[in-house]
Amino acid sequence: MAVPIIEALACGIKHELYAVNVPNKGSIPGIDDDVVVEVPAIADGKEIFPQKMERLPQAITVMIRVQGSIQKLVVEAYVEKSLRKLLQAILLEPTVNSYRNAVALINEMCKLQKDVLPHMEW
Repeated sequence: MAVPIIEALACGIKHELYAVNVPNKGSIPGIDDDVVVEVPAIADGKEIFPQKMERLPQAITVMIRVQGSIQKLVVEAYVEKSLRKLLQAILLEPTVNSYRNAVALINEMCKLQKDVLPHMEW
């Protein structure tokens, strides 16, 4: 989608975009404005206009909210260098089946990626 976006913004050619990642800002009802969502949009010579979506079924809205919460906690964990906050994020993930596995995952990840991750404390 990069080429149509660049063409629209640089050359003023209007394009309908099937999916762009933008801060929600009301595009999907029931989702926090600061959560990044993927929605259709219109791009013209000035900017990208995300399209407003109809309200999603409650179960899908809740799933998006959970993923948004996980994303926020991961960013906070990184900024605060907090393994506890990272653990909270991982435990929210529906595919994680135990506290013990989550801690082991964090420890292994930090060990394997110590060159690119900041030193984090429990």
